[in-house]
Amino acid sequence: MSPFEIKLPIHQTSCVIFNSPHSGRNYPKEFLEMSSLPLTSLRSSEDVFVDEIISPIVNLGSILMAAIFPRCYVDLNRDHKELDPLLVRDLKNFSKTPKVSAGLGVIPRVVDMQRGIYSKKISKKEVKERIDTVYFPYHNKLGEMISHTHSLFQKVILLDCHSMPSIMEKNKSDKDSADIVLGDCYGASCENSILLLLRRLLSEQGFRVDINTPFSGGFITKNYSNPEKNYHAIQIEFLRSLYCNEKTFKHSPTFPDFQRRVVLVFQQFLSIVSNFYFFQL
Repeated sequence: MSPFEIKLPIHQTSCVIFNSPHSGRNYPKEFLEMSSLPLTSLRSSEDVFVDEIISPIVNLGSILMAAIFPRCYVDLNRDHKELDPLLVRDLKNFSKTPKVSAGLGVIPRVVDMQRGIYSKKISKKEVKERIDTVYFPYHNKLGEMISHTHSLFQKVILLDCHSMPSIMEKNKSDKDSADIVLGDCYGASCENSILLLLRRLLSEQGFRVDINTPFSGGFITKNYSNPEKNYHAIQIEFLRSLYCNEKTFKHSPTFPDFQRRVVLVFQQFLSIVSNFYFFQL
Protein backbone atom coordinates (compact mmCIF):
# COMPACT_ATOMS: atom_id res chain seq x y z
CA MET A 1 0.00 0.00 0.00
CA SER A 2 1.20 3.48 -0.84
CA PRO A 3 1.96 5.58 2.26
CA PHE A 4 0.28 8.60 0.72
CA GLU A 5 -2.64 9.76 -1.34
CA ILE A 6 -2.27 12.50 -3.91
CA LYS A 7 -5.18 14.37 -5.42
CA LEU A 8 -4.32 16.23 -8.58
CA PRO A 9 -6.31 18.98 -10.30
CA ILE A 10 -7.20 18.56 -13.96
CA HIS A 11 -4.81 21.45 -14.59
CA GLN A 12 -2.38 22.69 -11.97
CA THR A 13 -2.92 26.43 -12.03
CA SER A 14 -1.61 27.28 -8.56
CA CYS A 15 1.85 27.45 -7.01
CA VAL A 16 0.34 26.39 -3.66
CA ILE A 17 0.66 22.78 -2.46
CA PHE A 18 -1.43 21.49 0.43
CA ASN A 19 -0.03 18.76 2.67
CA SER A 20 -1.71 16.79 5.48
CA PRO A 21 0.94 14.52 7.05
CA HIS A 22 -0.92 13.63 10.25
CA SER A 23 -4.44 12.78 9.03
CA GLY A 24 -3.66 9.16 8.12
CA ARG A 25 -6.04 6.62 9.66
CA ASN A 26 -4.93 3.23 8.31
CA TYR A 27 -3.77 1.40 11.45
CA PRO A 28 -1.87 -1.77 10.48
CA LYS A 29 -3.08 -4.91 12.26
CA GLU A 30 0.47 -5.75 13.36
CA PHE A 31 0.87 -2.28 14.88
CA LEU A 32 -2.38 -2.56 16.83
CA GLU A 33 -1.24 -5.91 18.19
CA MET A 34 2.05 -4.35 19.33
CA SER A 35 0.33 -1.46 21.06
CA SER A 36 -0.81 -1.51 24.66
CA LEU A 37 -3.41 1.20 23.96
CA PRO A 38 -6.91 0.94 22.46
CA LEU A 39 -7.55 2.46 19.05
CA THR A 40 -9.45 5.40 20.56
CA SER A 41 -6.35 6.41 22.52
CA LEU A 42 -4.08 6.04 19.50
CA ARG A 43 -6.39 8.24 17.45
CA SER A 44 -5.94 11.11 19.91
CA SER A 45 -2.78 12.13 18.04
CA GLU A 46 -4.50 12.02 14.65
CA ASP A 47 -5.25 15.21 12.74
CA VAL A 48 -8.77 13.98 12.24
CA PHE A 49 -10.51 15.09 9.02
CA VAL A 50 -7.85 17.66 8.07
CA ASP A 51 -7.38 16.05 4.65
CA GLU A 52 -11.16 16.13 4.17
CA ILE A 53 -11.44 19.79 5.20
CA ILE A 54 -8.97 20.93 2.56
CA SER A 55 -9.90 18.44 -0.19
CA PRO A 56 -11.97 20.94 -2.26
CA ILE A 57 -8.80 22.89 -3.07
CA VAL A 58 -8.06 20.37 -5.81
CA ASN A 59 -10.92 21.94 -7.77
CA LEU A 60 -9.12 25.27 -7.41
CA GLY A 61 -6.02 24.08 -9.26
CA SER A 62 -3.85 22.96 -6.33
CA ILE A 63 -2.24 19.65 -5.40
CA LEU A 64 -3.21 17.87 -2.17
CA MET A 65 -0.99 15.26 -0.54
CA ALA A 66 -2.10 13.32 2.55
CA ALA A 67 -0.70 10.52 4.68
CA ILE A 68 -2.34 7.10 4.71
CA PHE A 69 -0.74 5.79 7.90
CA PRO A 70 -1.26 7.47 11.29
CA ARG A 71 1.14 9.77 13.06
CA CYS A 72 1.60 7.37 15.97
CA TYR A 73 2.94 4.76 13.50
CA VAL A 74 5.37 7.09 11.71
CA ASP A 75 5.55 10.83 12.31
CA LEU A 76 6.33 12.39 8.94
CA ASN A 77 6.91 15.79 10.55
CA ARG A 78 10.20 14.67 12.09
CA ASP A 79 13.73 14.09 10.87
CA HIS A 80 14.30 10.39 10.19
CA LYS A 81 17.19 10.45 12.68
CA GLU A 82 14.93 11.49 15.57
CA LEU A 83 14.84 7.99 17.07
CA ASP A 84 14.03 7.33 20.70
CA PRO A 85 16.50 5.20 22.73
CA LEU A 86 13.78 4.57 25.30
CA LEU A 87 11.71 2.88 22.59
CA VAL A 88 14.16 1.22 20.20
CA ARG A 89 16.28 -1.68 21.40
CA ASP A 90 20.09 -1.45 21.09
CA LEU A 91 19.93 2.01 19.55
CA LYS A 92 23.30 3.75 19.46
CA ASN A 93 22.95 6.46 16.82
CA PHE A 94 20.15 8.99 17.24
CA SER A 95 19.46 12.72 17.41
CA LYS A 96 18.68 13.81 20.95
CA THR A 97 16.14 16.55 20.32
CA PRO A 98 13.39 17.96 22.58
CA LYS A 99 10.83 15.97 20.59
CA VAL A 100 12.74 12.73 21.13
CA SER A 101 13.09 13.47 24.84
CA ALA A 102 9.31 13.97 25.00
CA GLY A 103 8.71 10.59 23.35
CA LEU A 104 7.60 12.20 20.10
CA GLY A 105 10.30 11.18 17.66
CA VAL A 106 9.83 9.85 14.14
CA ILE A 107 8.51 6.62 15.72
CA PRO A 108 6.52 8.02 18.67
CA ARG A 109 6.79 6.36 22.08
CA VAL A 110 3.73 8.12 23.52
CA VAL A 111 0.48 9.76 22.47
CA ASP A 112 -1.12 12.72 24.21
CA MET A 113 -0.99 12.96 28.01
CA GLN A 114 2.23 10.88 27.84
CA ARG A 115 0.42 7.57 27.45
CA GLY A 116 2.88 4.89 26.33
CA ILE A 117 2.03 3.26 23.02
CA TYR A 118 4.00 0.05 23.58
CA SER A 119 4.42 -2.36 26.49
CA LYS A 120 8.02 -3.11 25.51
CA LYS A 121 10.76 -1.81 23.23
CA ILE A 122 10.66 -2.41 19.49
CA SER A 123 13.45 -3.65 17.23
CA LYS A 124 15.67 -1.63 14.90
CA LYS A 125 14.40 -3.89 12.11
CA GLU A 126 10.82 -2.74 12.76
CA VAL A 127 11.93 0.89 12.75
CA LYS A 128 13.88 0.49 9.50
CA GLU A 129 10.90 -1.11 7.79
CA ARG A 130 8.62 1.80 8.70
CA ILE A 131 11.18 4.41 7.68
CA ASP A 132 11.90 2.68 4.36
CA THR A 133 8.30 1.92 3.39
CA VAL A 134 6.49 4.97 4.76
CA TYR A 135 8.79 7.86 5.66
CA PHE A 136 11.19 8.02 2.72
CA PRO A 137 8.60 7.37 -0.02
CA TYR A 138 6.40 10.14 1.42
CA HIS A 139 9.18 12.70 1.59
CA ASN A 140 10.62 11.73 -1.77
CA LYS A 141 7.25 12.34 -3.40
CA LEU A 142 6.62 15.59 -1.51
CA GLY A 143 10.03 16.90 -2.54
CA GLU A 144 9.35 15.88 -6.13
CA MET A 145 6.03 17.77 -6.22
CA ILE A 146 7.58 20.86 -4.66
CA SER A 147 10.41 20.90 -7.20
CA HIS A 148 8.01 20.36 -10.09
CA THR A 149 5.70 23.15 -8.94
CA HIS A 150 8.62 25.52 -8.50
CA SER A 151 9.78 24.75 -12.04
CA LEU A 152 6.29 25.56 -13.37
CA PHE A 153 5.74 28.83 -11.50
CA GLN A 154 9.24 29.87 -10.33
CA LYS A 155 7.74 29.88 -6.84
CA VAL A 156 6.01 27.46 -4.50
CA ILE A 157 4.07 27.81 -1.26
CA LEU A 158 3.64 24.72 0.90
CA LEU A 159 0.73 24.87 3.34
CA ASP A 160 1.34 22.10 5.87
CA CYS A 161 -2.03 21.48 7.49
CA HIS A 162 -2.61 20.11 10.99
CA SER A 163 -5.08 20.24 13.86
CA MET A 164 -4.73 21.04 17.55
CA PRO A 165 -6.81 19.62 20.42
CA SER A 166 -8.95 21.99 22.42
CA ILE A 167 -7.00 20.99 25.54
CA MET A 168 -4.23 23.22 24.18
CA GLU A 169 -6.47 26.18 24.95
CA LYS A 170 -7.79 25.10 28.34
CA ASN A 171 -5.67 27.59 30.26
CA LYS A 172 -6.73 30.50 28.08
CA SER A 173 -9.85 32.61 28.21
CA ASP A 174 -12.23 32.50 25.28
CA LYS A 175 -11.11 35.98 24.41
CA ASP A 176 -7.49 34.91 23.97
CA SER A 177 -7.83 31.43 22.49
CA ALA A 178 -6.97 30.88 18.85
CA ASP A 179 -9.05 29.08 16.25
CA ILE A 180 -6.08 28.77 13.90
CA VAL A 181 -2.34 29.05 14.46
CA LEU A 182 0.03 29.90 11.60
CA GLY A 183 3.71 29.00 11.94
CA ASP A 184 6.55 30.32 9.81
CA CYS A 185 9.47 29.33 12.07
CA TYR A 186 9.56 32.89 13.39
CA GLY A 187 9.98 34.39 9.95
CA ALA A 188 12.47 31.87 8.57
CA SER A 189 10.23 29.71 6.36
CA CYS A 190 8.07 32.21 4.51
CA GLU A 191 8.01 35.74 3.11
CA ASN A 192 6.23 37.84 5.72
CA SER A 193 3.76 39.33 3.24
CA ILE A 194 2.46 35.83 2.40
CA LEU A 195 1.93 34.98 6.07
CA LEU A 196 0.19 38.28 6.77
CA LEU A 197 -2.06 37.84 3.75
CA LEU A 198 -3.21 34.44 4.98
CA ARG A 199 -3.79 35.78 8.48
CA ARG A 200 -5.84 38.69 7.14
CA LEU A 201 -8.04 36.45 4.99
CA LEU A 202 -8.66 34.07 7.90
CA SER A 203 -9.48 36.95 10.22
CA GLU A 204 -11.95 38.36 7.70
CA GLN A 205 -13.79 35.02 7.91
CA GLY A 206 -14.12 35.46 11.66
CA PHE A 207 -11.29 33.18 12.77
CA ARG A 208 -9.09 34.14 15.69
CA VAL A 209 -5.53 33.70 14.45
CA ASP A 210 -2.23 33.45 16.34
CA ILE A 211 1.22 33.32 14.78
CA ASN A 212 3.97 30.95 15.98
CA THR A 213 2.32 30.35 19.38
CA PRO A 214 2.22 27.59 20.44
CA PHE A 215 3.22 26.07 17.08
CA SER A 216 5.95 27.74 15.04
CA GLY A 217 6.45 25.01 12.46
CA GLY A 218 7.96 21.53 12.42
CA PHE A 219 10.41 19.54 10.32
CA ILE A 220 8.40 19.83 7.10
CA THR A 221 8.06 23.60 7.35
CA LYS A 222 11.78 24.00 8.02
CA ASN A 223 13.05 21.38 5.60
CA TYR A 224 11.16 22.45 2.48
CA SER A 225 11.46 26.22 2.79
CA ASN A 226 13.96 28.65 1.31
CA PRO A 227 12.27 32.05 0.91
CA GLU A 228 15.28 33.56 -0.84
CA LYS A 229 14.77 31.07 -3.68
CA ASN A 230 10.97 31.39 -3.56
CA TYR A 231 10.28 28.20 -1.61
CA HIS A 232 7.82 29.23 1.10
CA ALA A 233 6.19 27.09 3.80
CA ILE A 234 3.57 27.76 6.47
CA GLN A 235 2.29 25.34 9.09
CA ILE A 236 -1.44 25.67 9.78
CA GLU A 237 -3.17 24.34 12.91
CA PHE A 238 -6.98 24.14 13.02
CA LEU A 239 -8.74 23.87 16.39
CA ARG A 240 -10.45 20.47 16.29
CA SER A 241 -13.42 21.40 18.42
CA LEU A 242 -14.56 23.78 15.68
CA TYR A 243 -15.44 20.93 13.34
CA CYS A 244 -15.49 17.57 15.12
CA ASN A 245 -16.27 15.74 18.34
CA GLU A 246 -12.85 15.05 19.84
CA LYS A 247 -14.07 12.06 21.87
CA THR A 248 -16.04 10.20 19.22
CA PHE A 249 -13.95 11.31 16.20
CA LYS A 250 -17.07 12.22 14.28
CA HIS A 251 -18.02 15.32 12.34
CA SER A 252 -19.80 17.95 14.36
CA PRO A 253 -22.82 19.83 12.92
CA THR A 254 -20.49 22.79 12.39
CA PHE A 255 -18.22 20.88 9.99
CA PRO A 256 -19.82 22.03 6.70
CA ASP A 257 -19.71 25.71 7.63
CA PHE A 258 -16.16 25.44 8.98
CA GLN A 259 -15.00 23.77 5.78
CA ARG A 260 -16.82 26.35 3.63
CA ARG A 261 -15.10 29.25 5.40
CA VAL A 262 -11.66 27.63 5.24
CA VAL A 263 -11.97 26.77 1.55
CA LEU A 264 -13.18 30.29 0.77
CA VAL A 265 -10.06 31.67 2.44
CA PHE A 266 -7.86 29.35 0.41
CA GLN A 267 -9.66 30.29 -2.79
CA GLN A 268 -8.95 33.96 -2.14
CA PHE A 269 -5.38 33.18 -1.10
CA LEU A 270 -4.67 31.18 -4.26
CA SER A 271 -6.07 33.91 -6.45
CA ILE A 272 -3.82 36.56 -4.92
CA VAL A 273 -0.54 34.65 -4.64
CA SER A 274 -0.85 33.31 -8.17
CA ASN A 275 -0.51 36.89 -9.34
CA PHE A 276 3.07 37.54 -10.45
CA TYR A 277 3.01 41.05 -9.08
CA PHE A 278 2.25 39.89 -5.54
CA PHE A 279 5.76 38.47 -5.33
CA GLN A 280 7.27 41.71 -6.52
CA LEU A 281 6.02 43.68 -3.49
